[in-house]
Amino acid sequence: MENLIKKWIENNIITEETAKILLEDINNEKIRKRRIKINILIYTIAIIFIGTGIITFISANDWLIQLFNKLPVLQIISLAVFTVLSLFFGYNIAYEGQKFTKLGHSLIFLSTILIGGTYALIGQNYNINANNGTLFFLWLISILPLAYIFKNFAINVLSIIVFIFGVIFSYMDLALDEGLTWTVFIPVLIGTTLYSIGNIPQIIEKFNKFSLSYKLVGLVPIFITLLILTCSVEKSYLQTSFFYLAPLIFVILFNLINFALKKSADVLFKIESLFIITFVLCLILILILPEVSIPFVMALAHLAIITMITVGYNYGYKFENNHIIGLTNWFLIIYIAVNYFHWGWNYIEKATFFILGGVGLLIFGMFLENKRRKIIKKDN
Repeated sequence: MENLIKKWIENNIITEETAKILLEDINNEKIRKRRIKINILIYTIAIIFIGTGIITFISANDWLIQLFNKLPVLQIISLAVFTVLSLFFGYNIAYEGQKFTKLGHSLIFLSTILIGGTYALIGQNYNINANNGTLFFLWLISILPLAYIFKNFAINVLSIIVFIFGVIFSYMDLALDEGLTWTVFIPVLIGTTLYSIGNIPQIIEKFNKFSLSYKLVGLVPIFITLLILTCSVEKSYLQTSFFYLAPLIFVILFNLINFALKKSADVLFKIESLFIITFVLCLILILILPEVSIPFVMALAHLAIITMITVGYNYGYKFENNHIIGLTNWFLIIYIAVNYFHWGWNYIEKATFFILGGVGLLIFGMFLENKRRKIIKKDN
């Protein structure tokens, strides 16, 4: 921004006096943001200290531990009380008093963690016949509304993490109970579900930051799965279990309904929806077919990754979003590196292999640098 202001002075768009005011405002804004980050860090450390202190106090007093062992319900009540108090005081500080909003939001975030701890304690003390996945989903249902009510990004990120662990633990338990095969498609279910949630019209319009976090996190397991399929494919993934197919069919229906709700959809939204639907349909076909063509599946995986990278750059440069561009850069680098090692290691003499790889990365780095300069030039 400072360079832009200097250019405005040179082109006589603004006076030097106006430029000084603008620069002063920019510096004040930088200082304000720095102070906010420091405050958040202090509050986070303070909350960790308080939580550790409470746990240490209980652990250091044998009479409390003996009392809790005799009456396990007291443990649950105590943790539930701390949870309610944390949420109550967090709300009052952030929204009623409005003097220490960051502290208030930190306390609200602490209450969402304590909710998970309460569920874990209930399951542990009463040996409830519920798998770990069920406890994670109960935690998710309890905290997700808070993320949207308070527009708290940290709680939203926590809900994404809880959802991922919920799906993983649920399928691990089902694999033991139903004899399911653990395949690379579990990450796909996680990724496509998160990405689909990020494309809900209401979330895109009112919670754009949340939408982006769903999409960026969702793309990672999809990319990893596709990357594995570009290098290694089994002859058969035969799996007709309801527990595999039903969630995938739900993702397709979800995207179709989502597409119908967004009447004035732009081209990129249509491409995203079409990509997810096509991708999941191909996945279902691979699951239900007794045998698959290995070259065909590998070709589809390559095509899907190239599509993701192309759309990612298109999206990132169109909206000038560094998060999307950064993630897409990593996808491209990893994709090139993995396939270069996979195909080149056994076919190219080792010295030539490293030289060509190094030269290729230099050219790619220059390409990205050129793109970055064009964006800066456009901004100026």
